[in-house]
Amino acid sequence: MRILFSFAFLFLIARTIQAGQVSPSGFHISVIDGDGALNSLQGHDAHEPVIQVEDSNHKPVTGAYVEFDAPNNGPGAVFANGSSHFASTTNADGIATAPGLRNNGVTGSFIIQVHVSFEGQSIGEAAIHQTNISRKVANLSNKLQGESGNQASNVALAASVVGIALGDQFLINGAPTPNNANLLKGTRVQTLSTPVTLFLHDQCEFLMGPHSSATISPRLVEVQTGAVRARHFGSCKLGYGGLWVTTAQTTTADGVVAISGESMEVGSVRGQLQVVNTLGDVVGVVEPGSVSTFGTAAAASGASAGPVGKPTTNKVLLGTTAAAALAALGLAAAAFAQSGSSTSP
Repeated sequence: MRILFSFAFLFLIARTIQAGQVSPSGFHISVIDGDGALNSLQGHDAHEPVIQVEDSNHKPVTGAYVEFDAPNNGPGAVFANGSSHFASTTNADGIATAPGLRNNGVTGSFIIQVHVSFEGQSIGEAAIHQTNISRKVANLSNKLQGESGNQASNVALAASVVGIALGDQFLINGAPTPNNANLLKGTRVQTLSTPVTLFLHDQCEFLMGPHSSATISPRLVEVQTGAVRARHFGSCKLGYGGLWVTTAQTTTADGVVAISGESMEVGSVRGQLQVVNTLGDVVGVVEPGSVSTFGTAAAASGASAGPVGKPTTNKVLLGTTAAAALAALGLAAAAFAQSGSSTSP
C-alpha cells in the first residue's frame, strides 16, 4: 500500500506543477511575491504577482515567456492593460512581474494561473492565490496579525472571537458561509473546493487546503481531515490526534500538517519544527525541506512519548488525499523531494 502511495504521489508531481516546483523539463519556477495576498476592495488594491525562473543549476533564465491569467468571472483582478491576461518576459535575474494589478471589486478567493515557456516550449506552471476582502475584514485581519487587542480601527472585535476565516464558500459548524466568518472557541471549519485563510491572535496565519476540516481554539488549529499550512506560526500550534506542531522560529517557520489514514504527516517548508505530545514531550523534530510521518494512536490518549509518537518515515511518502491537499496549498512538492539531504531542490 505504501508503494502504491509513493507512485501516486510521484504521478501527482509529474502532473501538477506548483509554485517553486521543479518542472519535468528541469526548470525551477518560484513565486517570489503575491501569493496569499489579501486585497482590500477599497481603492481596488491588489498585490502584483512576481515569479522567477531558474534552470536546473539554479541560474536565472533570461527571456522566458510568462503568461499571467486571472479569472474572467467572480472574484479576480485585472492587470495594467485592463485585461485578465498579461504576458511578460523574464529579465536578467529570471524575474517577471505583472504590474498594475487591481482587484475587480468582487469579494472572495481566486487563483492567478502562471504559464511559462522558453524557446517555444512549455516548461512549467505556477498558481498564485489571492483573496479580495472588504475594508471591515481587512481591518480585522490586520488587527489579528498585529497586537492582541479587541479593537481594529473603528471595528469592534468581541472578546470571544479567537480569529477570522477568509475565502470563498466554506462551512462553519456545518452551515454554508460566504467570504468570511468570525471564529469562536470550538468552531469547526470545513473547506470545499478552494483554500481558506485563518487569522488567529498572536501573529498566527494558517491556510486550509480544499476538502479539509479543522477545529479552532485560542492559539490552536486541530486538523481532522486534509491539510493545513502554517504560513506564520506566531505563538500558535497546529496538530492532530494529540500531537502538536510548533516552532521557536515564529518569524520564519512555515510548515504543513497533512492527515493520511491514522497518521499525521509534518512537512517543513522553512524553519525547524518540533512535534510534541499532550504532556509537552518532544517526540520528533522536522528539519527544513523534509517530511516526517507520526503515528497518533497512543498520543491521542495522552500517552507519553514512545514508539507510536516517533516519526515513522523521513521521506516523501504521502497518501493521495494528503498529497492532493498539499498541492492545492501551493506547496512545492520538490521542496521535499530530497528529504534528509542538505541539498535544496
